[in-house]
Amino acid sequence: KTCVQDRRNPRRPPFQMRVLHGPRPRGIVARIVPTVGSSWLALSPHSLGSVTALVPREDCHLWLTDLDRWDSSSDEHRECLDPLDWERARRKPEGISRERFIRSRMVLRRILASLLDQRPIELHFESDAHGKPALKPPYQHCHFNLSHSGALLLVGVSMRASIGVDIEVPRSVPRASQLAKRVFTADEQALLRQAEVVSESARDEVFLKIWTRKEAYLKCRGDGFTMPARDFAVGIKGSTKIADVDIRSLDLPSPGYAALASATPVSHTHRYHLCPDE
Repeated sequence: KTCVQDRRNPRRPPFQMRVLHGPRPRGIVARIVPTVGSSWLALSPHSLGSVTALVPREDCHLWLTDLDRWDSSSDEHRECLDPLDWERARRKPEGISRERFIRSRMVLRRILASLLDQRPIELHFESDAHGKPALKPPYQHCHFNLSHSGALLLVGVSMRASIGVDIEVPRSVPRASQLAKRVFTADEQALLRQAEVVSESARDEVFLKIWTRKEAYLKCRGDGFTMPARDFAVGIKGSTKIADVDIRSLDLPSPGYAALASATPVSHTHRYHLCPDE
């Protein structure tokens, strides 16, 4: 476990958090080590402000959470949302789809508010011509993007430039070949055919890895699928650069596939796994 002191409030007792990737360290250390590479820090939502006060805001921040572990009925959480959020929620089908949307808005607002040192309800959003959400002035410099698949929510934040993220839970993609003809390059389709010879699970893995990288890139650009996705290759391993956009896959602390695209080079990513039950 890691002991961290809140610099905004030195009188508050330090909180603890644990590293999910690799062996868990024993004992108490005096400071937090920036999260670089594939490590994700398990973090209670109540410690959001303490952590964001300690890490450089200029770096890229990634936040992962299981929406089904959040309690959307508490007043503390529900007061985060504004009337527009509730209007959008009412347009969702009743049941788990609506609840996950409500929770995703609560989580997004709490993350952005902690980085901007504001109250969640004070943040106001707008959408561009292609539907990409953004913060209204004076916080338009805080670029963010989110993606959810099943119960998993991934949020990316950058104070420097546009960002795009995408996440997919493991699933069967029986129509992978047909979909690939529409959105994959010839080389990417060849990779998919090679994987399909091995097994269906290998086919699904290759498809979802390429798909998440491609969608993260398009979301970073902000024009959605208005640009033909089969006109550019995003690769499947390591970092790929298209124009000024850097694209890479993300290792997750649970089964799934995810990717990050940034309009500026990413030297450090601070990765947090929000765990409401801990």
